[in-house]
Amino acid sequence: MTASGVYMLVALVLLVAIALGVWVGRITSYRKSALGTSDTIPEIYIQGLNHLLSERNDEAVEVFLDALRQHPESVDILLALGRLFRRRGELERALRVHQHLLEQPALAPDLRQSVLFEIAQDYLKAGILDRAESILKELLDRQPDHLEGLATLAELYELGSEWMQSIAVRQRLSKAGARGQRPVIAMLYGELAEQSLLAGEAKQAKVFLESARKEDPENPRALVIGGRIAFDRQDWGAALSLWEKLLDSPVESVVLLILQPFLSVLRYAANDTDVQVTRERLLKMCNSPLAVKLLAHALQVVEGTPAATAYLRHVLLRQPDMRVMQVLLELDPDAPEPALYPVMAVAVRRLAVEPAVFYCQSCGYQSPQYYWRCPSCRQWGTFSGGYAL
Repeated sequence: MTASGVYMLVALVLLVAIALGVWVGRITSYRKSALGTSDTIPEIYIQGLNHLLSERNDEAVEVFLDALRQHPESVDILLALGRLFRRRGELERALRVHQHLLEQPALAPDLRQSVLFEIAQDYLKAGILDRAESILKELLDRQPDHLEGLATLAELYELGSEWMQSIAVRQRLSKAGARGQRPVIAMLYGELAEQSLLAGEAKQAKVFLESARKEDPENPRALVIGGRIAFDRQDWGAALSLWEKLLDSPVESVVLLILQPFLSVLRYAANDTDVQVTRERLLKMCNSPLAVKLLAHALQVVEGTPAATAYLRHVLLRQPDMRVMQVLLELDPDAPEPALYPVMAVAVRRLAVEPAVFYCQSCGYQSPQYYWRCPSCRQWGTFSGGYAL
């Protein structure tokens, strides 16, 4: 059995054991008073767990379904079992367990809702979206404020790129008290705006952007798209006013999507006294290796190679880093000059290097110590010193 298989099996047994504990807790008082017996787990559950430990999952399903017929109060155990089958990707078994639960005539209304939700998730995991949708709608017809059902339905619509339907569901979620929905709704309006732009419907895109701003006034996606619309019509001031707000956004990576047009706007609006300040803020914001690389390439396109390499040298003198040095070497064939030698030495010393270790050719176990027998897979004579340089 693989390590992941062992992990999932252990998780399965533990969760079913927890469910058994719930079951025992529910019937303890009844058994003590009515039957006068001790709190022992019924034999049929022991059989089911033995089947699970032996990876005889079909037999385990049969046993646990039979247990439900003998002990109707064990619905929670079957729910837990079905969930775990789904997490392991055994969707057919998960559906079988949950469908069997749904067919129980004495199933309480709240438990029926729980089972319907589990079945919808089974179909969603299986990619049968239309069936999952119909079940979720049935569930929500009976319980309109079922937050998990609404969230799952929204996710389903987003999987199918049905943005308007997802917006409607997330608005219901927001009214029902779920937090964090309005920024997501603004993102969904951004999807619709981008679709409209691709279709050449700029007017409709602006309508969607306005809806996005009503939900989340500083939504970064709306700022990016709005600035692009202004940039395309050469309204540099409008584009600049929108994109400047991204410099205050907590999501710093968003500005990386528009580095080249942003630099172009700053160049076109060079007469503005605040432009240099904005440019310095932009350069300062790009402080990760990826951001430095993307900004250098954008500077090369907009302002030329000398501006890009000057920027990279400035970064290297401030913070020596081999990744930045690689970008400089890519853009400037004459680099590095002697002035950068000390910087390169510091960068090399800081470079993270994988430790030199022995490794097992059978299972991949690594150790700085040589073993004649691998401590992990127990195979003899499998240790190697690694690959040739």
